[in-house]
This record gives sequence, structure tokens and C-alpha cells, in this order.
Amino acid sequence: MRGSRILFGSLLLSSALFGQLTLDNVANPHGSEDCGLCHTESSDATAANLKKDVCTQCHSAAAINALIHPIDGVNTHSERISIPSSFKLESDGSLGCLTCHQVACKVNRSNRAFLRGGPYRKELDFCYNCHSKKNYSKMNPHIQVLEDGSVNESTCLQCHVKQPKKDDHPTIANEMQLDMAATCNKCHSLHSHEQNHQGKNIELSKKATVKRFKQTQQRFGVTLPLSEDNLIQCNTCHYTHNRGTLAVDQVVYEGDGENQRFLRLSKENLCYACHDL
Repeated sequence: MRGSRILFGSLLLSSALFGQLTLDNVANPHGSEDCGLCHTESSDATAANLKKDVCTQCHSAAAINALIHPIDGVNTHSERISIPSSFKLESDGSLGCLTCHQVACKVNRSNRAFLRGGPYRKELDFCYNCHSKKNYSKMNPHIQVLEDGSVNESTCLQCHVKQPKKDDHPTIANEMQLDMAATCNKCHSLHSHEQNHQGKNIELSKKATVKRFKQTQQRFGVTLPLSEDNLIQCNTCHYTHNRGTLAVDQVVYEGDGENQRFLRLSKENLCYACHDL
């Protein structure tokens, strides 16, 4: 069941995520009048004259496999999935970009990810074209404390390699099944504010920003962890554990109410950690 839940999370697609998957310094062919960007015949653009590996000219294949949906090595004959005949497979029967996406020259704002059969009321509804809804039950890995105050251990292995102990240091987060971004993106799409922050190197910012960032941590006695390369990641701003699950809580809650977004600081103080507003 655990594997089913993890797969369920990996099926959450979002067009917002495509900002992260698009390579730098490439022209956007969607909506362009220059058909030659994608087709070998610019005056007679058809599916038959698409350029080879056209999608990966702009989009990162590695990121798609890790953060959107695995393409490589998927058994398309598995009894767990049922791929509609209208979903185009590669010549060898494997998944390809055009299996899930039907890319039109004209951009449809209600279906920005060009999902086949779209637009959909929820992008998750698209996943059920191939996956059986009854086989996947949604769960919330952030509900980690039971009513009696004990730790709900059934949620830990959704993200962690091994069962953490209560006296473990928060750096247990380094022992995760996937990296931080891929772990969070199993269930969460990448929103615009995250696209503008995630992966930014704090140490390459202005000296005043670096100083403010360090002073904020000292002032509130909280750690805003970065990656090993000093990059902002999801857990820089968000602390995803409930109180009482670890011996050291690296979070300052916003008053007595529930911190639904799991922010390490109040929104104002968190923004001021880097920005001089």
C-alpha cells in the first residue's frame, strides 16, 4: 500500500511545474508562427514531420522523469495501468512525451500543459485515464501525531529511508528516499513563488541579503536550512514535521493557531529574512 500511495503522489501533474522543467535560453515554440522550431517542414507542419526528440530541445528529460511522471522503463503492459488507444506510444511501445500531451500550435489557456483530452477540472482527473482511481487512496503524510499524542509512524516512510526516532536531529531529513524537491513534488505542484526562490544560491546574493538571512536565524533561534550547495529548497522555509515528532523543533509557529503551511516563521518575518521590503 505504501508504494501505491507514493505513486499516487507522483501522479500529481501541474502546468505550473513546467517553469522548472524548461531549459534556459530557449525560444518558446508554443503559440509561435515559426513552425520550423518543432517541424522539419515549416510550411506544412504535421505530426509526421516533427523533429526528433523535439520536446527535449526545451524541456529537461531528467527532470520530467524525476518530478512529473517516469517515462523510461515503464511497463506499458502492466495490469496496474490501462492506456487508452488514443494515447500515442513510441514505436517500441514505450511512453513518450506525446503519450500524455497533444501539443497544438495554438495555446489553450485552460489546458496549458496540453494534456490529452483536456482541459480537466482537476489535473489529477487526467491521471485516471490510465490509472484506476480505486487503487489509490490519498493520505496526508503531515498528520504525524495521533490523538493520544503518539507519533503516527505509518507516515514517516513516505519520505524517509528509515523510521526516524524522536531523539534524532532534524538533519535526519538528509536520509530521504528522494531529494527534497522531488519528495515535495510527489504531492505538491511547484507554485510561482517557489519557482522564483527554489534553487537560488543565497551565498551569491547581495552581501546585505546574506547578512539579513543569518541575522534572522540568530534573532529567532531557528535554522533556515539550505542544500549542501547553499541553495534554497522547500524545507528552507517550510518545516514539515508536527510538534513532538522530533526532539528539536526548527519552527516558530504563528501564534496559537495551526500553522497550515508549515512555515518556520510568520510570513512577514520569513520574507524579511531575505528581502528588504
